[in-house]
Amino acid sequence: MYKEYPKFYNYETLDYGRKSRTDDPLLSVEEVLDKHDKIIEEYAEKYLGGPIPEENKYREVGSAESLDSRPEILRLLKAIENPAIKAVAVVEVQRLSRGDLEDAGRLIRILRYTNTYVITPMKIYDLRDEYDRDAFERELKRGNEYLEYFKKIQARGKLASVKEGNYVGSVAPYGFDRIEKTDGKKTYHTLIERKEQADVVRMVFNWYCNEDIGVTAICRRLEELGVRTKTGGKYWHTYQIFSMLENVHYIGCVRWNWRKTIKIIEDQEIRKLRPKAKVDEYLIFEGKHDGIISEELFNKAREIRGKRHRTKRNLSLRNPFSGIMYCTCGAKMGYNTYRKNGVEYAPAKLVCNNQVHCKTGSAIFDEIYTDVCNALKDCIEDFEVRIKNNKDDSFKLHKDLVIRLEKKLKDLEEKEVMQWEAQYDPDPNMRLPHEVFKRLNEKLLTEKEEIKKSLAKAKGSMPKPIDYREEKIKFEDALAALQDPDVDAKVKNQFLKNIIDKIEYERGATVRITKKNAKEFGVDTSKGMQWYTPPYKIKMKLKYK
Repeated sequence: MYKEYPKFYNYETLDYGRKSRTDDPLLSVEEVLDKHDKIIEEYAEKYLGGPIPEENKYREVGSAESLDSRPEILRLLKAIENPAIKAVAVVEVQRLSRGDLEDAGRLIRILRYTNTYVITPMKIYDLRDEYDRDAFERELKRGNEYLEYFKKIQARGKLASVKEGNYVGSVAPYGFDRIEKTDGKKTYHTLIERKEQADVVRMVFNWYCNEDIGVTAICRRLEELGVRTKTGGKYWHTYQIFSMLENVHYIGCVRWNWRKTIKIIEDQEIRKLRPKAKVDEYLIFEGKHDGIISEELFNKAREIRGKRHRTKRNLSLRNPFSGIMYCTCGAKMGYNTYRKNGVEYAPAKLVCNNQVHCKTGSAIFDEIYTDVCNALKDCIEDFEVRIKNNKDDSFKLHKDLVIRLEKKLKDLEEKEVMQWEAQYDPDPNMRLPHEVFKRLNEKLLTEKEEIKKSLAKAKGSMPKPIDYREEKIKFEDALAALQDPDVDAKVKNQFLKNIIDKIEYERGATVRITKKNAKEFGVDTSKGMQWYTPPYKIKMKLKYK
């Protein structure tokens, strides 16, 4: 059966446009949006009485999968709360959302309950109508499926390009510039040497391979010479040097899947990560560009790194705080011993791994060990008190708060429905005037948004209910393992990781005492030069399951 839709006008219609990944890659964002503008303008001239005003146009310059990552669509969804807006015009449904089902559902709810029509050159959708809503959902789903398929096709195309020796990265590695070339009808990207940076690469490989200079010392040398990083920074980090030493682009090769993008959920938000691939997870092909160093020198660097790494891996774990001890600068702290002729001449220390730039003083291992043991004893005593009092206040308080906020939000949603219904009451005498509805609705929406934020925050910080008897046993086991000399460091580490999320260490740098500052530190300098080491502080972040 033919469905008749109301007459729409240009001034009561919003126009939304964004570039999709499936658009012609040779076209810029501006070119794609201009193309869409023409399509919508032709439709508006024919059916809406004239072009849509500029203030009613929303243009998404960047692309993102999530609604919350697209500021213009969020502005549009806010704008359609105004009853004067009747419709949104797009070249195709998928421009509004190609995200997940949650985003699609959210979009449909807003359009439906604001009585907003969706206009495309092919069809008009009334989301209050069951058949239109189903058709709209199918289009969104089809668009999402096609996007996933397109991503696979794109990946295959990039892989084929890499196999041909082309460079498919968006940013050139240090030492190179990225250039565009044409081979017949084909256009591709490759690398060309950037002289001043390429000389630095050669220098780094020479220091590391031929002069036996470590990466930390290389960082210091580059800083002393005033050499800037890829991004123009003054300071070099060891990971930048390691990355340089294992980059096959420097021998005229290209690689695929070196840093594959993965998605994780963190704090209820989707985060993208690009971890380094394992040796057997990425592919290497001969590139079309010239290398900066010889393959022989590159292999020598790999050999040196391999030897050093194998030595590390073959050593048994000596530090029970491995992976949980952090410096206040954010870097992990490593375990150092000091030997001469096989004999330890100084106590073992925990040292910041970012020694190049961090000024935090080292920690004597035995002192930290004693402090952690005492902290665990205090925790066990606290558990005993809580078990005796049957106390878990923080969880109860949070739970009560969440319940109150959820009830308040539900009440507001029911009130919102009542206001919408009152605006369209069949009885004119009972109908809520538009101006009154607008004022009440704006106030209600603001209140709803605040409640939602508070609720999300409360749920995000909601502690888990704690079984203090179970936790007490875990802490007792960890303390017993830590104090037992017959238990190796690896087992101690596993016990500690079960109960400790992080230990943060803070200490100022050691200060040389002179006659001028002796009084400040209360040190007698009559016996010659002395040093003052400030006291340290540790903070333990525990994890309860």
